[in-house]
Amino acid sequence: MTKKCIQLVGLGIAIAASPFVGAQEKTRSRVIEEVIVSAQKRDEAIQDVPISMSVMDANFMKEQGITDLREALLFVPNVKVEQAGFFAAPRARGFTFNNNNKAFEPPLGLAIDGVPYTRIPYFMAATYDLKRIEVLRGPQGTTFGKNTTAGVVHMLTADAQNEWGFGFSTQQGNYQRERYEAHITGPLLKDKLLFRMAAFDDVRDGFTKNTTAPIDPESERVFRGHDRSGYRIKLEAPDALGAGSYAKITHERVELSDYGTGAELTGANDDTKAFLRTYDPNTDFVQGNYVASMDAPDGRDVEIETTSFQVDYDVRDWGLVLVGGHSELRQYLTLDTDFTPAPAILGEGGDTSPTTSAEFRVVSPPINGLLGIDSLFGRSLGSSDFILGAFWQKREINDSFFRFAFDMPAYLGLVAATSGGEESTPYADLYSLIPVTPEGAYTEDVTQTFNQSAETLAFFGELRWEFMPGLSLQIGARNGAETKEANWHQFYNQSQPAIILPEAGLVPFEAQRSMEDNQFQHKISLNWEPSDSVSVFLHRAEAVKGGGFNAFAFRGVDDELQFKPEYTTEWSLNAKTTWLDNTLRANISLFHMNVEDFQVLTRDPERTNIGIGVTLVKNAAEAVSQGVEADVTWLANNWLTLVTTIGFNDTEYKKFFDNECAPDDTREDCSNASGKSFPFAPKWNNTFTALINKPLFDSAYEFTASATVEVYSEQNLDVDLDPRKLQDGFERYKASIGIGNREAGWSFRIIGDNLTDKQTGIRQGDLFPGLIIELTETPRMIYGQFDWTF
Repeated sequence: MTKKCIQLVGLGIAIAASPFVGAQEKTRSRVIEEVIVSAQKRDEAIQDVPISMSVMDANFMKEQGITDLREALLFVPNVKVEQAGFFAAPRARGFTFNNNNKAFEPPLGLAIDGVPYTRIPYFMAATYDLKRIEVLRGPQGTTFGKNTTAGVVHMLTADAQNEWGFGFSTQQGNYQRERYEAHITGPLLKDKLLFRMAAFDDVRDGFTKNTTAPIDPESERVFRGHDRSGYRIKLEAPDALGAGSYAKITHERVELSDYGTGAELTGANDDTKAFLRTYDPNTDFVQGNYVASMDAPDGRDVEIETTSFQVDYDVRDWGLVLVGGHSELRQYLTLDTDFTPAPAILGEGGDTSPTTSAEFRVVSPPINGLLGIDSLFGRSLGSSDFILGAFWQKREINDSFFRFAFDMPAYLGLVAATSGGEESTPYADLYSLIPVTPEGAYTEDVTQTFNQSAETLAFFGELRWEFMPGLSLQIGARNGAETKEANWHQFYNQSQPAIILPEAGLVPFEAQRSMEDNQFQHKISLNWEPSDSVSVFLHRAEAVKGGGFNAFAFRGVDDELQFKPEYTTEWSLNAKTTWLDNTLRANISLFHMNVEDFQVLTRDPERTNIGIGVTLVKNAAEAVSQGVEADVTWLANNWLTLVTTIGFNDTEYKKFFDNECAPDDTREDCSNASGKSFPFAPKWNNTFTALINKPLFDSAYEFTASATVEVYSEQNLDVDLDPRKLQDGFERYKASIGIGNREAGWSFRIIGDNLTDKQTGIRQGDLFPGLIIELTETPRMIYGQFDWTF
């Protein structure tokens, strides 16, 4: 009876492909290949991994024209990475983080070749010369450490080969899109020393016009463009330490420039429109037309330099693995903080952030019985294997600064316009104190510096025990300790006493804090494999998102400077199945995640005035995320593949009474978010993709085409859950068509993203009452792509 239920679950998933069942051949030469992943720090088939996960290889990314994580994750249910200039936010199962605080680590982790990184710019590094991307949903703390409560994105770079090979790819398209990528690989010493070198250069003009550019030479002409380049050199030595050994070292440097948020203005009253048009007569207030009006430079420059290594050594079937490296991130950003043509608030910032990591692990071979105990009371104990490891990492944020310069005539004029007149502003009684200068200029200027050092040491292990044929138990645990130290220094840059900044919550202060954080994380999975084509996992995991410091604090107040850990518990039921002679693969996960002491970076509703506000991190919320994730791949025939991903995610703040309110929201209960859904968390996010690879006339030539539809339900685009910022559900379309020659190794395709030019938002916000800004998704993109590999 139970086996029949499992089969019905798989059949229900396959319904998405059922319209094509009647057309399938009775026999076929094509089957879905086994996918090997390293999600649990060992190579194993994806069907044996008790995790809700998605995997895409280099061929799929090439067919879809994928060049960064944002594009790749469009094909992954319940996981996204959004970006607009300095703003970037990874999101998984509705959990995200506030972009302002560089010390506030996201709940979605990132690892590159097994080494974890926590800073957001690593998510933005262009995707080039990859072997595959593994996306793991749900807590992954026992394997990848803390701050992976919502999941992990694991990027694995392409390896060197023992035969000479070369590859070249280019994209050319609208918005002056130009992208070039190349790699070369081969043996420096046959079977002894291999190398691979890859490089890319990626430039694209912005798509958001700036009306202020013709009258202000300091402003950007267009926003939302980018200039990215980098290289990677990899050396690999098979049998470097003798038979059964392997070593590699990788050096990489990437430079990223992103040109502005392109924030569009909307919702302004007549006074605000009139005031802003004194600076720019063409100030635009139309939502969704890819037009902004900003006077100050706006963008971010990032440099990332990384050296990593891995050494494997097999001793009598036991595997010893040492992996680690050092990476340094340097960034500088400028920000038109008021997002208008008025020179009200100019922001700039930067930091240098080195990360050093090392991990050693022991991987056992299959062992008879339970760790060598063959039987108990006459019953066989099956077989087992395990992993034991130690992890160390030191992360620093050095020379971090934020500077905000307030042009007071412009700032106070904007405050007055959005508030309904000078007498209505929070600063009405201070206007008379503002100095009158011959030039009519008066600036208040503040800088905050922040430094942080964090050191982690953790020990972890995982045991897998097949105690009966078709039944196995997997247990993992990780115990870690972390120490953090931080210091702040905030000071005014002008010589005269500040008048407005103290009222806005920005006061001089110095502070030092330190904390010790101990985390124990564990998971347990029960696996039932009734046949070679069906695996069912009942999974429970507990994970920790560490406590820390608020790098965006503006006062020396404890509850604004630091926050405590949050704790996540997940229950999930996963089924991984194959059907129709291994031509259809259907995987499904039902999950329930409960979070206690939910970390929320917000603005204090009692101490926030107009402007950038007083920020703090609260551990005041209890939250729930639950839903379904599924993916179906069906080889309908020898030339047609259908892929469906389904993401249903129901989120709710169970207890959260002091959320941020919109500046003009005067309701007494506006801060009570209990019972409401998370922002940026549509309940449905689904895709359906058809891929065609059809030989032409029994030749080496091949016709290729693909079509994808994305479907999203409504979502709120701001943390204050203002109903005005609720975005309706939408569909978006992507397609490609091309031709290639398998024997010659080349292909050419034309790719179109967002074909109907659907305007959708990434995020909305308001620093001033009733003046809302929106960061938008990319418009329609059409480009050609040529690939050649030999």
